[in-house]
Amino acid sequence: CRYAVSSLTTTTQAKEGDTTNNSALVLIHGFGASGSQWSKNIKELSKSVIADQIIPAETSPKVAFAPDLIGFGQCEKPGVTYTQYLWESYAGSFVKEIVQGKYNCGDYVVGGNSIGGYTSMSCAADDVVPVDASYVSSSGAPGSGKCKGVFLMNSAGQIRTKTETLEGPSVAETTIAGGLPPCSPPARPIALAFGNALLWYLRPRIQSICSNLYPSNPAAVDENLCGSILRDSLDPGAINVMVSGSKLPAPRTANDLLNSDFGTRIGKDLVVNDSNGAATPMVQQGRWAGPAIVIQGMQDPLQNSEERVAGFTGLRSEIELEALTGGHCPHDELPKESADALLRWIPRAFSQQDVEVRLAESSVPP
Repeated sequence: CRYAVSSLTTTTQAKEGDTTNNSALVLIHGFGASGSQWSKNIKELSKSVIADQIIPAETSPKVAFAPDLIGFGQCEKPGVTYTQYLWESYAGSFVKEIVQGKYNCGDYVVGGNSIGGYTSMSCAADDVVPVDASYVSSSGAPGSGKCKGVFLMNSAGQIRTKTETLEGPSVAETTIAGGLPPCSPPARPIALAFGNALLWYLRPRIQSICSNLYPSNPAAVDENLCGSILRDSLDPGAINVMVSGSKLPAPRTANDLLNSDFGTRIGKDLVVNDSNGAATPMVQQGRWAGPAIVIQGMQDPLQNSEERVAGFTGLRSEIELEALTGGHCPHDELPKESADALLRWIPRAFSQQDVEVRLAESSVPP
C-alpha cells in the first residue's frame, strides 16, 4: 500500500499513533494516475488552511491522504481481476486501516477525480453500512460511520435520467440472489495482446494526451507528471489493469449511491428470487445522503460537462456545484482554483453534527 500523507496545519503532525482524532481529507486519483497527482492541490489546501483563508479553523481538515489505488502508481499490481468493486473495497479499507487505524483520524471527507470520483461516492455509500448480515457493501464489511461528505471532480459514473425506465433489480439484489451472469471476457492471450498494444501506443503520447486534458493550463503537464505516468506503466503488472476493461461487471449507479430522488430501485419493495426461484432475505445497502458537491472542469474533452453537471446536481437538491474553467483533471491543472472551491464547501460538511444516514432497503414481502 503506497500513499502520501500531509499535515494541512502548522499545529498538526501527521504521524502514526496520533491520539488527537484529527479530521481528514481522502483524495482518490483517476484511471492511469496516482496519488502524487494531488500534490499541487494539497499544497494549495495547506496554504489556505494555515493562513486561515476561506475556511475557519474549526471546520477545516487537519490531515490529507492521497493513496495509490491498487494497480496504479507505485502500489502493488498483482495479477488479479481489476473491477470498480475492487477499487471501492480498497478505498474503504484504506480509510479504516490507514486513516483511522494507523493515524487515528476521526471524521473525514472523501473525494476524487474521474474514476476516483466514482470510487469516492461508493466509499461514502459503503461507509454508512452497519454491522448487520442483511447489508451488502463492496468489501462485504461494514463502514466506519465517520464520513462527512463527498466531492466529485469530473467524476465517472452512470447517471440515470428521470425518463429512463427501470428494469430488473439493483446490482446488490442481483448479487444476493445469485443472478449475476457469468463473466465472458476475451481469451487471455487476446486481452494481453490488446493491452500491450494499447500501452505501446499510449506511452510515447503521454504528454500530448495530458495536454489535451489540461486545456486551460497545458504548462501544468510537466516532466514530473509525464515521468510518473510512464514509470508506473512500465511495472510488470500494469498490463493486468489495462485488460480489466474487457471484463468489468455492471456498476452501481450514481442514483443508487447518492440517494437520488429518482432512477433507483433501492428503497422499493421488490420480490427477489435466487436461481432456484426462492425468495431471498431482505437486501439492504448503503447510500450517501449527506453533503456532496460537484467540482467540474467545464472544458473537459472527455465529458459533456453541461450534461454531467445537470445529471449529478439533478439527483437531489442538496448536491452543490462549483464550475471551473479547466479540463478533465482540475485538481492538477488548476490546483489553487480547485482547492479554493473545495474549501468553500468543506465547512458545510465538517460542521454537520450528525449526517443523516439513510440506508437503502429492498424488502421481500412476507
